[in-house]
Amino acid sequence: MIKTRAIVLHRFPYSDSSFIVKALTEESGIVSFIVKGGKKKESPFRGALDPLALSEVVFRQNPNTDLQFIKEATLLDWRKNLRNDLLSLAKAQVMTEMILRYAPQGVPLQEEFERLEQAIREFDEVITDKSRIFAQWLLDTCDMWGYNLDLTTCSRCGRTLEKPAADFFPETGGFVCQSCLGVEHPRARLETLNGLWALQTGGKIERPEFAENALLTYLRHHIGFLKEIHSIKFLNETRKLFDYH
Repeated sequence: MIKTRAIVLHRFPYSDSSFIVKALTEESGIVSFIVKGGKKKESPFRGALDPLALSEVVFRQNPNTDLQFIKEATLLDWRKNLRNDLLSLAKAQVMTEMILRYAPQGVPLQEEFERLEQAIREFDEVITDKSRIFAQWLLDTCDMWGYNLDLTTCSRCGRTLEKPAADFFPETGGFVCQSCLGVEHPRARLETLNGLWALQTGGKIERPEFAENALLTYLRHHIGFLKEIHSIKFLNETRKLFDYH
């Protein structure tokens, strides 16, 4: 019997009364649960297995099946503020879908759990500056999955950058200083370069969508994104509502 905290990544119908829930657990990594009777109003799991909820679950792990039967689920945090913030919600959905599709399966993922829980908790807090949360999570994910991105060094001359890079190449993750770029026209937008610099130096990112998209592109080149991240479309539509483009 396993008792562990869990972040609900996805939930979909299994029958007229039941759900299948995919969750990132602190102890066992990604686990798929069958929740019989989960749709009923009197279900003891009501609210505890909503997407993005943080809960404590108890289940007996059966290695002979992909679907585990959940015994108990206690809601720890439903993320009310996050659910009322459409842009933060859209970013959180991209994060959970990326974990679900690309994180290693069948192994403990404690670091992934801790960083995802921290990012979702920060989205849920009542703070004025949330510009860094998603970009920082993407940068952390690069490190966790072995695609370290060095924001501090010019990839051509090896010198430490003392101001925003003159260009960035998401295909390789290389930053280029102004001296090395010379008269070449930069491919990256100024908003991207300034945003990645602010991410490195701890400042506010004025146009976070550019830094976020650059990091997503970098991950796409390394992971492959063979499986489409459907929630990115929702994020882009939400950004338009906030006049980000």
